[in-house]
Amino acid sequence: MIAIIFAAGIGSRLKPFTDHHPKALAEVAGKPAIAHAIDKILGSGIERLVVNVHHFADQIEAYVRTNYPQADISFSDERALLLDTGGALAKISRECLEGYTGPVLVHNADIVTDFPLAPMIEAHEHTGADATILVDPERQSTRRFMFDADNRLHGWVNLTTGATRPDGFSPDDYAPASFGGMHIISHNTLKDIDRYCGVELKPFSITNYYLDRCQQLNICGYTPAKPFRWHDIGDPAKLAAAQADFA
Repeated sequence: MIAIIFAAGIGSRLKPFTDHHPKALAEVAGKPAIAHAIDKILGSGIERLVVNVHHFADQIEAYVRTNYPQADISFSDERALLLDTGGALAKISRECLEGYTGPVLVHNADIVTDFPLAPMIEAHEHTGADATILVDPERQSTRRFMFDADNRLHGWVNLTTGATRPDGFSPDDYAPASFGGMHIISHNTLKDIDRYCGVELKPFSITNYYLDRCQQLNICGYTPAKPFRWHDIGDPAKLAAAQADFA
């Protein structure tokens, strides 16, 4: 398996830190968030990683090369155009994964968590899902994915506005869960993401792709069996909460 780390985001909510640094280098428990992701991935036995970069890309590349000199880590350069999560996957599929036909594990660099990856990988392999996404039914969020009793994604709802997707979706018979910023994507789905993007690379969200395709694809939710720590470090308060929890 190959892992992809999304580290290109501008991190506008994490100012003033992101005025001078990429969000991925914000520290939790004495090391940058991206190091938590890399260590977790390498520790699971995955040996090849691709990291996308845009905002202060040089800093991320320098940190990774200095601290992981022996690791097989390459970079997908988005300096010219920030592609969002879906566009980033299309670019990586085209430019970094030639000849590779296995699944990819995707990890947002701004997510710090401590659950083991192996059971999630095993669940993806067992179900044969087109994509397996980390979700938490207990974590509160205004925007929730909606799943059936077999943990298959059927739609999305904004609990504040009542908006739903896909068009005409009714959430009444489904259970909500919050997305956790990690997923495993099959090779066929990754190629479909590339086709969905179109001939020219352009920014689009992987969430939009999932919601447009969830009636055709088997997109499964995965929740770890045991309690785990999970933090999005996207703003100063959330970063402080992660730092306190992992101290």
